[in-house]
Amino acid sequence: MNFLGHCFFSDPTPEALNGSLWPDFARRPEDPDLPEAFYQHFDRHQQIDRLTDHHPLLEPVRETLRPVFRKTAPVVVDMMLDHHLARHWSSFHSLSLAAFADRSYRQLQAFSARPHPEKMAKTLYWMQTHDWFVSYRQESGLRQALQGMSRRLKFDNPMVANADQAVTACHQHRDELNAFLAFLSEEL
Repeated sequence: MNFLGHCFFSDPTPEALNGSLWPDFARRPEDPDLPEAFYQHFDRHQQIDRLTDHHPLLEPVRETLRPVFRKTAPVVVDMMLDHHLARHWSSFHSLSLAAFADRSYRQLQAFSARPHPEKMAKTLYWMQTHDWFVSYRQESGLRQALQGMSRRLKFDNPMVANADQAVTACHQHRDELNAFLAFLSEEL
């Protein structure tokens, strides 16, 4: 699950949304002034990541991706889930994707309990500036997300060169992606 998915499974408050994204940028802060919702959603993020990486519902997707994407396959699955969620948004949420994105961006920026880690602050700026959540709906948005993630990795990886295969796998594994999102909705 990537940024959209983590926000989707979060409560729509500044504390919860920031807790939901924080683990991608920094370790768990030990701060008695941070609200409990921050920590609950920090832990939820890690639970979602473990389930995404190991749940049997996604094993057919991982099997399709491993020969091409090798050790980056779990990252590609995360991006595919966001793309799938955005493409089929009305099946999952009552707000429009644009309204959800706008609300999420505003709530993420409204967090004042402590400064964002530097990388998170930069990512939030670009996320809002380029409206990543809505862009995930398009195949080009998935390709751009893979390109951005590829740049963040410190080793050569096949994500950009094989982005079209990730797009194809999204269509090919629609049922598995739907089943996993439904499972997470019930689990969380």
